[in-house]
Amino acid sequence: MRAVDDDEAAATLTYLAVIQIRAMARRRQPFHPWMGDDYVVCIGWLADLVHNLAGPRGRTRRLSRKRRRCMEHTWAVAGETGRRWITDSLEAEGLMWKPPSDTFLPDERDNRA
Repeated sequence: MRAVDDDEAAATLTYLAVIQIRAMARRRQPFHPWMGDDYVVCIGWLADLVHNLAGPRGRTRRLSRKRRRCMEHTWAVAGETGRRWITDSLEAEGLMWKPPSDTFLPDERDNRA
């Protein structure tokens, strides 16, 4: 297993999502059995999960005073199924990624002291 940072993990996940979305669209069935029967819902779920990952790298740095981990938001909102897809997908590619340790949900941000 090779350790990767957030940028490489995000790039890999975006690539894998596109491949899986294309496969579901062509086969008209879910990519993984655990995704359920409705492949259109699966395509939407996967696209929603990774849509923030495929952006220009410099954009986040200009908008924020401190550099944030690009996977922080995706991990925070992924839910159990999304987190399982993230870790299983990276592991299947032989990659080891460490999730953000200080993960919070978007609505919790406003309540932090």
